[in-house]
Amino acid sequence: MAEYASEMRLYDPETQERLYLDAGERERFLEAADRLESRKHCLLCEVVHWTGCRISEALELTPRRIDVEKRVIRYRTIKKRKYTRQGELKAPVFRDVPISKELARSLDMCFGVRKARKDRKGLDNPLWHNKSDPKRPVARTTGWRIIKRALDAAKIEGPQATAKGLRHGYAVAMILGGMEVRILKDRLGHESADTTAIYLQVVGEEAHKLDGDAWKKANESWV
Repeated sequence: MAEYASEMRLYDPETQERLYLDAGERERFLEAADRLESRKHCLLCEVVHWTGCRISEALELTPRRIDVEKRVIRYRTIKKRKYTRQGELKAPVFRDVPISKELARSLDMCFGVRKARKDRKGLDNPLWHNKSDPKRPVARTTGWRIIKRALDAAKIEGPQATAKGLRHGYAVAMILGGMEVRILKDRLGHESADTTAIYLQVVGEEAHKLDGDAWKKANESWV
């Protein structure tokens, strides 16, 4: 049996506790994020929740990387191998993730995305930038504290209450929603679909839904 890296575990190997946010927790997280004092902080939470990106990927976002009209966010995938087997530096790998009209509009209103793209000013300044230097993103620890504040306000406790738990929660939700593994692989920026297939190992209510939906489709195919 293949052994997955710690990032790809859905359950704690010792306690078997869930490491991803379920549907109820994700809903509470969004409600708590909406109550944060800073609209920018709220949007960081929403971006991570709705796209399943890593915090570091979100903090790199600039107006250039967001297409409001097409409702797409372009991420630089940070965990792709940077060098070939011959030791040559690879070109950066990017991936496009669709977003809702509401999220695209909110990002535009809060950060002036379309204006920056039109005026060609501040195109490469991070949305969540350092106060003393608008050309530098805030530290990853700062981004994590923002996420943690919303998780705490939502009273989400346990090993799943992490940014990684949000990413896993997104992936599980997409699988339960019927997204194919090969498409989810691209959304998450995985190199191999074998890595993404870990999200098929859900249990409990999620497993019942996955099996139930599969049977519904199977029965329809017999008609």
